[in-house]
Amino acid sequence: MGITYKRRIYWLNTVKYCGAVAVDQDGLVYKWDTAPCYQWMAGKNYNNMLKYFKHKKWLICSKKIDEEIDPF
Repeated sequence: MGITYKRRIYWLNTVKYCGAVAVDQDGLVYKWDTAPCYQWMAGKNYNNMLKYFKHKKWLICSKKIDEEIDPF
């Protein structure tokens, strides 16, 4: 069996912006399928970014809206 590649899409709503954020199987933000307002997070750990937003009291909500699995 080969490695199964997964990518999750989250809807992230903060005090300033809202939009989709793509997260790869390692938990890192993937630039190309992420809303332009959140592309600065590319390569950073999504869970760490959520903790940062919570600490600053900027996070309104984060919800998983899709999970893609590459069959190859």
